Amino acid sequence: MRSLCVIVALALQSTAASAADKGALIRTHGYVSPHFQAVSRPDARPADQNRIGMTKSKAGLIFDGKVVPTWQFRIHFVVGNDTFQALTQSSPVDEDNDGTTDSIHTSSKAATGNMIVESTITYRPVDAFNIKLGRMRIPFSTQAQSANTDLMFPERSGPNETFLSGSDMGALARTQFLDDRILASAGIFNGTSTGLFNTQRRSVLYTSRVDINPLGSFGFSETSEWQGPFRIGIGGGLIHNPYTAFDNNGYPTVGVTDTRWSASSRIAYYGLYVVGEYLTRQQLDSMSSRPEWATGWYGQAGWHLPMGLEPMFRMGEASVDESFDPRKTKWLDAGMNFYPAPKAKRADQVKLTVHYLKEERVDENETAQGVSVRAQVTW
Repeated sequence: MRSLCVIVALALQSTAASAADKGALIRTHGYVSPHFQAVSRPDARPADQNRIGMTKSKAGLIFDGKVVPTWQFRIHFVVGNDTFQALTQSSPVDEDNDGTTDSIHTSSKAATGNMIVESTITYRPVDAFNIKLGRMRIPFSTQAQSANTDLMFPERSGPNETFLSGSDMGALARTQFLDDRILASAGIFNGTSTGLFNTQRRSVLYTSRVDINPLGSFGFSETSEWQGPFRIGIGGGLIHNPYTAFDNNGYPTVGVTDTRWSASSRIAYYGLYVVGEYLTRQQLDSMSSRPEWATGWYGQAGWHLPMGLEPMFRMGEASVDESFDPRKTKWLDAGMNFYPAPKAKRADQVKLTVHYLKEERVDENETAQGVSVRAQVTW
């Protein structure tokens, strides 16, 4: 993996140098974020009761380029963000030496997945409008529009990740009016970030989002937008994903319509940043008349103090399939951010985080508690 990252970096540096010779403007920036976490889940399986290690650590490298004023691109690589067990070896086992295979012995190793967070081309004919094509996060919620390095907590909230997680392939049109007081977007995507996609489904996901900031421009950084006078922002997002499921022979089995909504509200005032979101989902299929419902919400707040400390708090819950088989999960997070380089270009270029986390799976009667420590440096 280390050699692969070196090769990618050298190739992109070569590309950047070549593009620079042709007059393109390319900016390289990134981040390193080691993250230690210790979590205890006493009611889980023995193998899952205690998780200790640097499992959430990641590093990112971002290339922003502009070939001509109207055409731009971005490539965002990340290493360590998502791992899975990849099969590395498989061999037959004859347990009773009768010449017949009785079982299969396999071995696996952790591998990194989803190395590309964003890979997009942007066409911007005017400042107020652009079209983005490629792999990106769907701007369904407020936190989905926050960069990895601009989050108050080490990870996005549990309810947000329940309804939409990761990046998706598609096209997104965005516009803004009245100096960023009104932001709107609409797009089409594959639907892989909804948690429902597999090779036996064919779908097109449609999305739209509106954010209104009546008192002036209000970005989506959770670690720097607290600066300045009082601001407020409200917004709402929509996802509509009709798809058809197929059997193993390639024939359609059922048609499904998956629709999701979000509503958010934010305020910032000289060091204080507060955000709350409500999310819901309704799924209908052609086989039954029973709709499947899911709801979720979270609220979080951080207060950036003059000495570079930021106490923070977050809570939320999500209920999946409320109409038939309810599964409710509650989250509670609390901690402190420390910004030791207040004279940097941005105070959050160096950030240390210590926080307590709790996850309660109500219907399974299972609770997890833990602590995490993270350091983050961006450049």
